Amino acid sequence: MSIHRTAVVHESVQIGTGVEIGPYCVVEEGALIGDDCKLHAHAFIGPNTVLEAGVEIHMYAVIGHEPQDLAWGKESSSCVIGEKSVLREHSTVHRASKPGGVTRIGSSCLLMVGAHVAHDCEVGNGVIMANHCSLAGHVSVGDDAFLSANSLVHQFCRIGRLVMLGGGAVAVQDIPSFMLSTGDRAVVRGVNVIGLRRAGISAEVRRAIQDAHRLIYRSSKTIPEAGHLLSHSEFAEICELSEFINSSARGIAAGAISAQVSALKESVSTDRDLDNLSN
Repeated sequence: MSIHRTAVVHESVQIGTGVEIGPYCVVEEGALIGDDCKLHAHAFIGPNTVLEAGVEIHMYAVIGHEPQDLAWGKESSSCVIGEKSVLREHSTVHRASKPGGVTRIGSSCLLMVGAHVAHDCEVGNGVIMANHCSLAGHVSVGDDAFLSANSLVHQFCRIGRLVMLGGGAVAVQDIPSFMLSTGDRAVVRGVNVIGLRRAGISAEVRRAIQDAHRLIYRSSKTIPEAGHLLSHSEFAEICELSEFINSSARGIAAGAISAQVSALKESVSTDRDLDNLSN
């Protein structure tokens, strides 16, 4: 164990073996630093924060600080970072805003420079959040999702497993598992085929997911009807997709084609209004 002489570590902090705490780090009351964790210079670890084994926190990252929630009543809550996750420079993760609540980052995640995870979020395993990606409060992100640089996720939204969210996307509704989504407001462009292939999903299942995408977004079926039909699939991944759709509280993001049709209708309606004003 190595703790730099300029680091400020509260006497109640539990520290595992092989831990490195660099210059000017601050570790507050009740934190737990697991085996083989590394805190680079100026890292801040807030109260009741748990870093599981092998976590690496880079310079000026702020982990487990107070939630940015005006309703927070100063109650005790916590933040957990899963094993072998890496949080790069200036990334921020706030602890939960509800008494006894937990903001949780899974194992083997990578939060790049300036990424932000707000209070009460649940981020799965293997998630990558690129530079300056931000999650609002109560967001859920599924395993192995990739959120590109400058993407934003609205509070209470869900990002499904193995989703690819494009650069600068603004997700204001749920993005179903296995999909590729871009835009402001984010729409589903297709299936994240490359991500599925890299994750070892078989060609047969990938084709089934593509068929499911066509049923949801390019057929005459309503979203509830499509979700019900998908629930009878022989493939676990399709049943997972069905469950995600059927349990959505905010609704799922529109498909690219339907979004274009809606925009066209809005444009035509606006043109008619302008014509009426000019007559």
